Amino acid sequence: MYMSKFDDRNDVASDSRKTEFARKYPLLDDASVHAQWKNGSWQITRIGDIWSRTGKVLSVRFEGADAYPSFQFSEDGTPLPLMEKVLSALPCEMSPWQCAFWVTSPKKELDGESPVSCIQTGDARVIDLAGRAGAIFNN
Repeated sequence: MYMSKFDDRNDVASDSRKTEFARKYPLLDDASVHAQWKNGSWQITRIGDIWSRTGKVLSVRFEGADAYPSFQFSEDGTPLPLMEKVLSALPCEMSPWQCAFWVTSPKKELDGESPVSCIQTGDARVIDLAGRAGAIFNN
């Protein structure tokens, strides 16, 4: 997979990829994350933002707003446990969109599965693979 070292503002080549991603993987806004969260308090309406800032979930900018790919949440609306570990293992140089593309791309090291599939099934192999993504990114 190609990973440019451009940040999201300068990566115009990925605009079509972002739109394709949003079609394939539903993106949630803060209100949707809050509505999905079964233990939600009416006082914490920006829980997606809180989880994003604390590294529990991935947030990407899409059409001028923060958006949260729905694949990283369990049925009760809480972040999947491996998501935080994968995000912390990925290189900090990767932009949020690069992380999103990485977790949704099939990997031969995961028998052709995407990291998202492993995150959803609790397959911890994805954490080591995320840690090795830095070697690919820095080459």
